[in-house]
Amino acid sequence: FNDLLYHSLQGRAYRHIFFAERSSSSGKKKSTSPLAKGKGTIGVIGAGTMGRGIAISFLKAGYGPVILLDVNPKGLEAGVKYIQQTLQVDTKKGRLSPSKLKAALARLKSSTALSSLAGCDLVVEAVFENLGVKRDIFSKLDTIVKKEDALLLSNTSTLDVDAISSSLSPKRRQFCAGMHFFSPAHIMKLVEVVRGKDTSAETLETIRAVTKLIRKIPIVVGNCDGFVGNRMMHPYTTESTLTLVGHGGGEAGLTISDVDAAIGPKYFGMALGPFQVSDVAGNDIGYNIRREKGLLRDPKTGQVGKNRLPGMRYTEMADEMVEKMGRLGQKVLKGWYNYDPKVGKGRKPLPSTEMQQLLDKYSKDSPSRSTKLEKDEIVQRVLFPLVNEGFKILEEGIASDPSDIDIIYLYGYGWPAYRGGPMFWADNEVGLPVVLKKLEELHAMHPGSEYFRPSELLKDCVKKGLGVQEYFRQSRIDVTSRL
Repeated sequence: FNDLLYHSLQGRAYRHIFFAERSSSSGKKKSTSPLAKGKGTIGVIGAGTMGRGIAISFLKAGYGPVILLDVNPKGLEAGVKYIQQTLQVDTKKGRLSPSKLKAALARLKSSTALSSLAGCDLVVEAVFENLGVKRDIFSKLDTIVKKEDALLLSNTSTLDVDAISSSLSPKRRQFCAGMHFFSPAHIMKLVEVVRGKDTSAETLETIRAVTKLIRKIPIVVGNCDGFVGNRMMHPYTTESTLTLVGHGGGEAGLTISDVDAAIGPKYFGMALGPFQVSDVAGNDIGYNIRREKGLLRDPKTGQVGKNRLPGMRYTEMADEMVEKMGRLGQKVLKGWYNYDPKVGKGRKPLPSTEMQQLLDKYSKDSPSRSTKLEKDEIVQRVLFPLVNEGFKILEEGIASDPSDIDIIYLYGYGWPAYRGGPMFWADNEVGLPVVLKKLEELHAMHPGSEYFRPSELLKDCVKKGLGVQEYFRQSRIDVTSRL
């Protein structure tokens, strides 16, 4: 047992996680803000799925009052009811004492007016992903919130934090940052703390302290499209679909469930495969992101989006299933899979004849149509681009250490703990020379997929014969100074 614990790859992975978690959540200095001691009035804008979970997290940590705000009275009522029921269930299960339940419910307030947030010490905006809407909210908060040092934070998962912050007066921008929770926010342990160009060190330390008080793990990241976690997900989800279309179709071809099976818990070990994740999150989310990025075809004119460049690998399969078929995921009982309320409480993925027909349509011109891939080949094709993006993120200083990326994927995306995180996995289980060689092969095959182009940092690590964690430990590149 001791040999397994100390010398096995799995044992090393768990030790790596243990120390990485503690390193990532420990700041350089302690915040002096009352918020860092669990005191303060909290505002949460948006009573949807994310807002509800965020409010629950603050209530359970003892903050208050916690003001849940939504301009839609029915949505607000539903949000308050959900919070009350969730806290009551926690009490029934022994997670929350009856006295703490009573106190939490008393601290919960609700409103449809932004003016009710005037006395807040911290506000988290959690409305839908639209930059114009978020900028408008922050512009109003600038004049409504009385305390000049109140933290004004956005739960955005992809948008430019600096663009949001720019709607504030210059003196307030140092108190603005991203606080990206993961859904469901009251359960998931991870928070990406997104530093804007004007965010002060004191603000970051206060957010770190608050995040730990609400029993979550803060990872400070830089500001870019998707930050760390979602930016790395883009090549992963994109290649999952392109691999499916390239090798699917017909009776012998790759199926949706084949890809999910290779990545999921029974083989590689992720909590869910890529298509299952998309169905749970909602396929309209990815669709809206592609629209914002200018990739979709205009349904009226037939013109492709301005950012879908000539030669770019792209398939409209995922677009059509949302646009024309309304297959948004579990919430409407049909997505990449079908769902039946009578089977597994509506959560068990069931094969869809309609989706197989759509796959047949989009794969018909592929030269590799109807050819199966081994599970290991699927893993490499969809996960090596994810790892490669991690290297690029480190190059740019968006993440300060490879272990931060590992913690983000462990607690935010269901990465199997025994594999230590994507960077640890590439470093220790696969080997960086293997990753580099495969990426070079795939980029030669598919030059239209930029995510296959190997990172310069990856090439440098291989050239020097170093793992990426060792590379950083030896301080051969000082990314921390750029954050």
